[in-house]
Amino acid sequence: MKRYSLLKIGLLAWCLSQAPIGEAAGALDFFQSSAPQNDLANSILPVDTAFEFLGFVQGQRLQLLWRVEPGHYLYRSRLKVAGPNGERVAVQLPEGESYHDEYFGDVLIYRGDLALDVSLGSDLSKAKEGVKPFLIEYQGCAEAGYCYPPQKRWVGLD
Repeated sequence: MKRYSLLKIGLLAWCLSQAPIGEAAGALDFFQSSAPQNDLANSILPVDTAFEFLGFVQGQRLQLLWRVEPGHYLYRSRLKVAGPNGERVAVQLPEGESYHDEYFGDVLIYRGDLALDVSLGSDLSKAKEGVKPFLIEYQGCAEAGYCYPPQKRWVGLD
């Protein structure tokens, strides 16, 4: 371990005592005040607010509901459902709205609320009570120019 002499420690203490406190505080204010100037950062909603999701099993059907905030949209091609063994579950998706996305090109999207009613059939018989057998994947963006990372949610049997 390196030893510091009393002279070096004293010199450091003297240097620190000579630094104007007001200028140091001003430097901190500079960094703190620059953050609110970024309108995009202030307008980004948390993903669970932008795309409020609810999923549940009712009888032989999987019900999937999204409440999409105004100014946001979900990608049709990014909606996927996997069953208890990881197999894809067939989902009948509504057509969607044509949209030119700066990140993914020409795509189909959903704005507003989206409700999917998925027939489970044999997928339900493979699932066990009390487990979360259905993996739901989705992704969306804000029209302000921000895309959220792909999301994964589990839906279980109650």
